[in-house]
Amino acid sequence: MSEAAGTEKQTGQHVQDLIKKFEDLVAKYGRTQNLNMFKYFHSPGFSVKHPADVNTIRYILDGSKVKVSCICGVSLDLTDYTKLGKV
Repeated sequence: MSEAAGTEKQTGQHVQDLIKKFEDLVAKYGRTQNLNMFKYFHSPGFSVKHPADVNTIRYILDGSKVKVSCICGVSLDLTDYTKLGKV
């Protein structure tokens, strides 16, 4: 394996780790069902606005807010404030 391929694999694993951490936060403090629906309807290749060769979804942690957005311009606040109050 070349050095570039190894670095690319590490970067991919790092991204997957960050996404897992984000999804864990959503499961604990957010709305998992909303995230699943967002990922389905904004997945790469779903429509013309979601090119198959582009990672369309951005995961955003902003203070105590858990959000997700798409390159098509749609964003969703996943924070469940009733869960946040129990922390």
